[in-house]
Amino acid sequence: MKKEEIVILGGGLAGLSAAYHLKSGYALFEKEPDLGGMARSLNKDGYIFDYDGHLLHFRNEYTFNLVSELLNGNLAPHKRNSWIYSKNIFTRYPFQANFYGLPKQVVKDCLVGLIKAKIPLILPSPLKGERGESEGNGNFENWIMKTFGKGVADHFMLPYNRKFWTVEPKELTCEWLDGFVPVPDIEDTVTGAISDNTKPYGYNSRFWYPVKGGISELAKEFSGRIRNAHVNKKAVTIDQHRREVVFEDAAIKKFRNLVTTIPLPELSRLLVDMPADVKQAYSMLRWTSIFVLNLGIKSDVLSERHWVYYPEDDFIFYRTGFPTSFSTDVAPEHRVSIYVEIAYSDAKRIERNEVVSRAISDLKKCGVIADESDVEICLPMDIKYGYALYDSNRKRAVKVIKDYLEKFGIYTIGRYGSWRYMSMEDVILEGKQIADKIITA
Repeated sequence: MKKEEIVILGGGLAGLSAAYHLKSGYALFEKEPDLGGMARSLNKDGYIFDYDGHLLHFRNEYTFNLVSELLNGNLAPHKRNSWIYSKNIFTRYPFQANFYGLPKQVVKDCLVGLIKAKIPLILPSPLKGERGESEGNGNFENWIMKTFGKGVADHFMLPYNRKFWTVEPKELTCEWLDGFVPVPDIEDTVTGAISDNTKPYGYNSRFWYPVKGGISELAKEFSGRIRNAHVNKKAVTIDQHRREVVFEDAAIKKFRNLVTTIPLPELSRLLVDMPADVKQAYSMLRWTSIFVLNLGIKSDVLSERHWVYYPEDDFIFYRTGFPTSFSTDVAPEHRVSIYVEIAYSDAKRIERNEVVSRAISDLKKCGVIADESDVEICLPMDIKYGYALYDSNRKRAVKVIKDYLEKFGIYTIGRYGSWRYMSMEDVILEGKQIADKIITA
């Protein structure tokens, strides 16, 4: 294999993982001044702010061992402490296992709905004749109704997911679930209705985070172990027929294989002479964007909560997180930090001039901060490609695109290259998988 026959576009976690596992024979190009992509952190006045909330969850022993080795002691485990704020109170996450403390009528709605969903022979389910069987339709709203019942759907699942995805849940398929939504058994749900239930649920019941330096420490350790990486190199054209990448500085790089982590909608603007069906597939991709507000707060009080979900429209954000509960190193002494996440899309627009003041006001309204004057740092980050929308067109569109590109030795990976809902572990593993595929080809 000749040197640099493999070109990697994008120095985020997926590109870094691909380069690390290829070991040699590649050249990596990143358009930004630093490697790391979305797994970077910014330092401002003593605060370390990640690009949105980035936590490490492990299901795979290989990934855990790799990350542990890379961070070499700079990695701490945490038992998740996440909550939901609704009906003016905090309840434990996940909602569907923790009704304790909610108004009695809400608890009744949720339990009765769940029983009807779980035991349709005893209590006829409202699904039949009203919403259609989930097997026949397969959309996310039907899955919610069949799995949790009308009470959980109305009081949390539907309003939260409308807020998060910015579209109606019935527009989404269930392809993205893959264990991301916990499904407790009915006994656990009843226990969580009559008592404070601390049983862990879901893939993220435990997570890991660097002791010092923020999530960018992982990208730095990957970066230190790869060769032939180039920053400030923005690709402007990919001629798949000639197998060439043209950069903004007019440099041209030929490739045998191209690994790209560029978001698929952006990639479509770089390719040349695509067939009509591929262009059509690109046009069918939809996504939600995330406006993240990072705040530095004058306070000595560290939150015990790691993050909180907000299903109600009374609050502009769908989630808040507290990085200083992951690591006290990410803020100066006598200070804490908060990140606030607000979803938007073509279906649900936001006014950026108003969103910051509204978010800070809402934080005070729900008691997260005592007063607006406590905010000493405000660092917004606008993430255009937050989450790929799993509508009925996504699966086919992505297959058409990937099948076409692989004819030219082009592989699209990572959260935005694969156009999938992926954890950081998933991204690292996909980088390894594509490297193995290229090496053994």
